Amino acid sequence: MKNILTLAAVVCLAVGATAQTLVVYPTNGEPIVYQASEIDHIEFVPATGDEEDKPLEVYELWSQRGDYRIYGKMYRPALTADKPLPTVILSHSASLTADAMNAYATAIAEAGYCAYAFDFCGACDSSRSDGSTDEMTVFTEVDDLRAVIDCMRQQPGVDSDHIFLLGSSQGGLVSALTAEDAGIDIAGMILFYPAFNIPDLIAMMDQFGGFGGGSFGGSFGMGYSEAFCDAMRGYDVYANIGTFSRPLIIVHGSQDMIVNISYSEQAVAKYPNATLYTIQGANHGFNSDNLGSFGSMMGNTANYDDQVIPIVLDYLRSRLNN
Repeated sequence: MKNILTLAAVVCLAVGATAQTLVVYPTNGEPIVYQASEIDHIEFVPATGDEEDKPLEVYELWSQRGDYRIYGKMYRPALTADKPLPTVILSHSASLTADAMNAYATAIAEAGYCAYAFDFCGACDSSRSDGSTDEMTVFTEVDDLRAVIDCMRQQPGVDSDHIFLLGSSQGGLVSALTAEDAGIDIAGMILFYPAFNIPDLIAMMDQFGGFGGGSFGGSFGMGYSEAFCDAMRGYDVYANIGTFSRPLIIVHGSQDMIVNISYSEQAVAKYPNATLYTIQGANHGFNSDNLGSFGSMMGNTANYDDQVIPIVLDYLRSRLNN
């Protein structure tokens, strides 16, 4: 069998008149030395751009909010540790963890950016961050996200002038509220089906036994504590968003059973520079990892990432080219 050496985006140099040694200089990494006896055939091919040509580094990185440690995972292109990159902070939906954002963090890192996904404190029993579900509210999650942003700004591999937020459902609401603080200086924002309807859900469920009740307990309990519900009762979301002036996008399914798309339409009207992308036929969650507590209601097979991920990457490219 032939021993074929395939070179993509490299420079090679034959050393010595008889080319007894071949030295390959990759675009990244140390030179590779081959003996002539090891090589039967050399073929030069263009870089394919496939996933295997874009190795990633994924590693744990903890943040801190007071006495609480916040678990997270950093995704970045390999061999870029010393290069500050535009960074996207991903905030997951209710009852989930950072793992739900893996597909989006991976795609962002493969595109050449840095992505950081983390577990909200007390988000669910599977959260690796400190804190309990009895303490978690939308506003403790805002505090978590603020702490994560502060941590990211201290990382040498993060371009602190280009930090973006990406949040899904409750994480989208948290991202939107956090971005209202102009002092945080967020470069842009991507919201997936943001849960701007939580106060309305609580008001509705209060008529039928409440929205809380522990893990799926009570008449209509969905695992939210009384502290969570109390914090959002009567809260006017739209009075507390809309001043973020940089371009942002909202991506929402046309068939969302949990957060009707009208909530995002109302939000787009509030922001001075927002665009709504409608994913036809999509429910609440664009892939099976993001269905959360309501997964059984929606079949567990949803996958619209082939539409959603290009929207995200196009947005990031447009913001970074301006």
